[in-house]
Amino acid sequence: MTKNEGDEVRIIVLEAGQHLESVIRKVEKGWIVRFKRGASLLGKQVTVETTLSPGTPLKWSEGQDHLSVYCEVKCQEAGSFRYSFHVENSSEEQGSGYFLVMPGLEINGKPLELDGICCQTYLTKLLGPLPEWKNRLRVAMETGYNMIHLTPIHELGISNSSYSLSDHHGLGKTIGPYGFQDIQNLVDDILKEWGILTVQDVVWNHAAKNATWLMEHPESSYNCLNSPHLRPAYVIDRVYHEFGKQVGEGIWEHRGIPSVVENIHHVNAIEYLLRAEILPKAELHEFYQVDLKAMTSLFEVFIKQAGGPTNDPLDGEDVEIVQDPEYRRFGNTVDFERSARIFNRHRGDAGTEEERVSRCVQSFHDALHQKNLDAAREAWEVILSGLRAVMGGITYERIADNGPKKGLVSEENPLTTDYFLHLESDLGWKQEEKLAFDPEKSKFLMAFNGWVMSSDPMKNFALKDSQVYLRRELVCWGDSVKLNYGEKEEDSPFLWKYMKEYTQQAARIFHGLRIDNAHGTPIHVAERLLKTAREIRPDIYVFAELFTGSEHADNMFVNRLGISSLIREAQSAGDSHEQGRLVYRYGGDCVGAFKQKKARLAPESIAHGLFLDQSHDNPSPIHTRSPFDILPTAGMLSMASCAIGSTRGYDELVRDHIHVVHEKRPYASWDKEISESQGIIRGRKILNRLHTWLAENGYNQVFVDQMNPDIVGITRHNPITHETVVVVSHTAFSKNYVWPNGLKHIPVGGVLEKVLFEMKLNKIREEWDEEDQNVLRGLENFEMEIRENVPLEEGTMFQIHGGDYIELTNFPSGSVIGFKIRPTDEAANAFKQIHQSIESSPHLDSALSKLIYQSFPNILFHCESEDYATIQQGGYDVPNFGKFVYCGLQGLIPVLEKIRDQNDLGHPLCQNLRDGTWLCDYITGRLAKFEKLGEVSEAIKELLGPLEHVPYYLRPAYFEVLISHIYGKVRKEALKRMAPEIASSSALVRHLAISTLSFLGYIPGAGLAPIPTSLQIEDEYPSSLAAGLSHFAVGIWRNWGRDTFIALPGCLLSTGRLQESRQIILSFAGSLRHGLIPNLLAEGIGARYNCRDATWFWLVSIVKYVEMNGEGILKDKVRRIYPSDDTVYGEEEREETLIETIYEALDRHFNGIDFRERNAGPQIDEQMRDEGFQVTAGVCRSTGFIRGGNRWNCGTWMDKMGSSERAGNKGEPATPRDGAAVELQGLAYRILKALDSWKRAGLIERGGVSEEWTWSHWAEKIRDNFQKHFYVEAEPGDQDSEYVNRREIIKDSFGSSQGFTDFQLRPNFAISLAVSPEIMDPKKAWKALDSAECLLGPLGIKTLDPTDWGYNGYYNNDDDGEDKKTAKGWNYHQGPEWLFVAGFYLQARLQIGEILGGAEKQYAIRQVQERLGSAYKHIIDSPWRSLPELTNANGEYCRQSCDAQAWSVGCLIEACIKLNSFEEQ
Repeated sequence: MTKNEGDEVRIIVLEAGQHLESVIRKVEKGWIVRFKRGASLLGKQVTVETTLSPGTPLKWSEGQDHLSVYCEVKCQEAGSFRYSFHVENSSEEQGSGYFLVMPGLEINGKPLELDGICCQTYLTKLLGPLPEWKNRLRVAMETGYNMIHLTPIHELGISNSSYSLSDHHGLGKTIGPYGFQDIQNLVDDILKEWGILTVQDVVWNHAAKNATWLMEHPESSYNCLNSPHLRPAYVIDRVYHEFGKQVGEGIWEHRGIPSVVENIHHVNAIEYLLRAEILPKAELHEFYQVDLKAMTSLFEVFIKQAGGPTNDPLDGEDVEIVQDPEYRRFGNTVDFERSARIFNRHRGDAGTEEERVSRCVQSFHDALHQKNLDAAREAWEVILSGLRAVMGGITYERIADNGPKKGLVSEENPLTTDYFLHLESDLGWKQEEKLAFDPEKSKFLMAFNGWVMSSDPMKNFALKDSQVYLRRELVCWGDSVKLNYGEKEEDSPFLWKYMKEYTQQAARIFHGLRIDNAHGTPIHVAERLLKTAREIRPDIYVFAELFTGSEHADNMFVNRLGISSLIREAQSAGDSHEQGRLVYRYGGDCVGAFKQKKARLAPESIAHGLFLDQSHDNPSPIHTRSPFDILPTAGMLSMASCAIGSTRGYDELVRDHIHVVHEKRPYASWDKEISESQGIIRGRKILNRLHTWLAENGYNQVFVDQMNPDIVGITRHNPITHETVVVVSHTAFSKNYVWPNGLKHIPVGGVLEKVLFEMKLNKIREEWDEEDQNVLRGLENFEMEIRENVPLEEGTMFQIHGGDYIELTNFPSGSVIGFKIRPTDEAANAFKQIHQSIESSPHLDSALSKLIYQSFPNILFHCESEDYATIQQGGYDVPNFGKFVYCGLQGLIPVLEKIRDQNDLGHPLCQNLRDGTWLCDYITGRLAKFEKLGEVSEAIKELLGPLEHVPYYLRPAYFEVLISHIYGKVRKEALKRMAPEIASSSALVRHLAISTLSFLGYIPGAGLAPIPTSLQIEDEYPSSLAAGLSHFAVGIWRNWGRDTFIALPGCLLSTGRLQESRQIILSFAGSLRHGLIPNLLAEGIGARYNCRDATWFWLVSIVKYVEMNGEGILKDKVRRIYPSDDTVYGEEEREETLIETIYEALDRHFNGIDFRERNAGPQIDEQMRDEGFQVTAGVCRSTGFIRGGNRWNCGTWMDKMGSSERAGNKGEPATPRDGAAVELQGLAYRILKALDSWKRAGLIERGGVSEEWTWSHWAEKIRDNFQKHFYVEAEPGDQDSEYVNRREIIKDSFGSSQGFTDFQLRPNFAISLAVSPEIMDPKKAWKALDSAECLLGPLGIKTLDPTDWGYNGYYNNDDDGEDKKTAKGWNYHQGPEWLFVAGFYLQARLQIGEILGGAEKQYAIRQVQERLGSAYKHIIDSPWRSLPELTNANGEYCRQSCDAQAWSVGCLIEACIKLNSFEEQ
């Protein structure tokens, strides 16, 4: 990756409770890691700390918008760094994770990209004396490697294993009389002269069993003194040792077990004898049992001393054995006090105290005897488990076809591997058991190290809570003692000091460290020692091979230790397809990956790979595959966008595995014993240099093409220059030498600039030479055939067909060919045009600047039904995906962003773009159909035009770049047309503001009611405000009075769109009839007047308009299409001022409204009963309350009419809410207070509806009675009712016909408090809001108390079951969580909090901030980029909800604006 210091930002979003210990996030030095609050932490005080800046919490940026503020740290040093955070001064961490800063490697001042590493492994012991090293290491330089990996240079132990060290502070004997400075000098020379870094293994987890320092400091091991829990395991180990020795001596030959174990009968006889005779004699159970007689006697004494039975509470019902910490036979005890509470009780079966004691003691004896039996059973199960493991090992080593078939049992090849160091002579296990308890000799009975299959790598298998040694689960290295560091340095001071010095010395000499046995090394040990290494060399390269069996566990090691690269092995692949998959998985983006932003979320990554064709632990692929696979596998790995490596011997075709223990022959020296003609050395050099060059030059995109079962083509692509290198390899996983059949051709996709190389491995004779016993040499019967920079017309392996594709014509097993391809001039010009367009697109800027506001919804949004109604065409259908939710640009953006974030180039949209530019044609063609968007269409067509000439595989990436650019321009221009503060508001407010455009616009057949011709408008037709998408987008269902005026203040007034607000207010005013504005507008022609609340929301919208823009609207003309209740549409109209229309609405309500709907019956509502068509509304003279409705209609927003005959709810409203609905009182109070102020300011003439009922009188009447009749006091009082269920709530209604419905807890009261916070005592209002917190869901608010009998939070209108509560969605407002009411709740919290001030105000601010996070997350995750109408219980998706709802958006905008006003104070 090309570094650009200080320019890249990676964002980590913090969420409460997220401890991401196994999530890898990689960054480069110089980058910034930025932390932001997630949804769960908004509104909360969060303290973030990192180990990169220890002791100092990160400072949050300025601002109150928790969605925008951040804290960050600049990554100026390499390593792994942990972050953690606390919330509200909590003592416990509320979340944590890691970020990994990759080291910056350099070769003589030139950066070496980690993805450019080519590493070759050497066993140090085979390099010979130090003066000979350079000639042997020169092979790495001549083969093009830039990193040499050495096994430990230190003194080896008795086994001669490269990883069993007897002296971590001394050099190996093969090196000669030299010191560490000499090694340092050599490393420096290799770097300076050859440009090669050197790295070395560190061994922290074990030491050779003959290490002198270990004998001097036995506390550094796990032994039978400091780890007495190992004593039983030691005894069993000596039992196996003694038996194996006897087998080797022929003692058991008479039982069918000869000293040469070579068939299944011998193995079966061994298993039987061990199980039936040998192991039972060890009596393992005795270590876990008690001396029953002694314990019984002591218990009898104990309870006699107690002086009688106990009355203490029972402490369980069973005795428990307490394990002897020294693990002596029958050394265990019991807790006598606890046992007495169980057994020393009154007994009904005893006549005397003596008899009672006797019976108590007997009960104790019997229970303890049972425990001993249980311990015996468990011990025998352990014995059998261990025996199975032992027999598995014997079977493999002695008779398995794939095993070594060791044959004779001897000291060199024992029957079983010892688990413990035993320095004494063999005494027999019974005598040797005594050594385990000897205070001097037991400390030398040290446990060996090894590894445990499928174990938890975070668990130390040598500790007391493990039975690995006892169950014989350890694959034991009998030459190495496991080291015991303890939990802290004070536990083993010598060992820690010894290893720190060793580690720091290695860090001084070498550029990197490989952690041997990393998964077995206690992680806290590796953490601490690596920290000391980084103190010496901050940019040290750390790599390791992990065998945890779990990517989760691997990642934890990578994070905790700061591992730069994890070793990955090509030999783990069973075929070329799997090997190709590994090449793709371990590095690089996909070819054609979308361009990422400089500041973006820190992606979850896999660990960086060091991909080896063969590790020094693996058998040679000459045997496991074929000699012909050596070169093509090297070719495949050279194209991996990660570090790569090999082991010495692979390139030379050394036929057998160079064993880390047994091999003693030295490596061949350059020139004298080896040259570039040996094996694939010359070819490897070309491949290694190509690998490093690709990394240096930014070829970081990868594509793997399986051309046939054995041939794999791998592409590396530069996303800036769009140059491509393709290497095709013909692998040979089988022994056969084959020619390809049915091989597909290679598309050029540009201009074939050159053939980098043709190479193959040829067999020049069948016979293998006799193996050299003195020097490690490779096979001589193979040779490389290489041609570099092959002229296109002179290729021997390929033919070019018209420059369009390449045919491989002579490409047998073992062949590799490389091509370099550049873009065509046409494509290069297209890239140039696109980049210039992104820098400057004046045509688009000009076209957008000329647009009217009504055009922006057409560009960005429109559901398919809206496009059908407007331009008579539908949406774009992507094969295997479907249609976007919007026909406009906004429909594309979430899909493209998801593809970019997930790198999902397999998405059907990408394939559609690769196949052609039809989507571009659709976009521009669609826009051209809108009369006022012709110039925009042409400008976008001009921008998208170059995509025709972009190579098909890059088209999705460039399409995304262009569409995102165009979308950003349109979005920015739209925001400019809104209130100035919107553009500078939070990301949430900007998203909400843009979402308002989706509801706005003119749709043929769904217009407003007529407005005065004198009213100036921008467009031919005024815009309306759709209730929701996609259900309420077109036709008569688009415009609803109630929905419009709940949404309008937030969607239009708050965004500064006063012109559209004015048009809509006046249009609905013109359709006033019966004193009501319509529920369903239907362009005024088919208006339906069946709701009691829409008029009051309309009036409050007018009040808010006046507050924002002055009283001028009150004098605007209204075109009354129904000047009288009986007027026929179109026959009689009149104009009047808006204030006159307002007067009429209030007069009609005051005087009472009572009429039967026109055309009442099934033609307008097929579900409603006849009584429901009678609409009534009025004013209660004693309270001033607005009331109305009846049992059979539902005139407020909770308007679900039953429709299930089967369940019996047809014609019955679920929520009639007749009487005085709570929200209407707050709305009326707000309006009346405004009218009173206008009158006093001389803005209007009338002072009320009558002389007595002035605006002020009416308002105060409501206020005086609101708390009295709606608030349920904390204590019972005069206003109580039998229906009181909760106290300190605000009732949902007053005077309903059903009575109990008044007292149901619903959220509607929040509307009253939001619009009229002064309507009641603010402290009681606050209590009511507290009580309603139980209704809050993640996004919305429950429409009914979840403890109510009628509650059901899951809405399904298709349900035609027999449950009346839910049939046909009858519970629409009986639990599902609605968002617009939640918006009012938040507004109410802020309003009341502002009045109360202090802690309440701060609580309100924080609660609103917390809630905004869930809304923001939903918007970002939703393809609609909006808020839904409702959710099911606890925020679950409701498929029958509108996915974008105007009032949900509008009410939340109002809450945000109110919150912003607090923050500005």
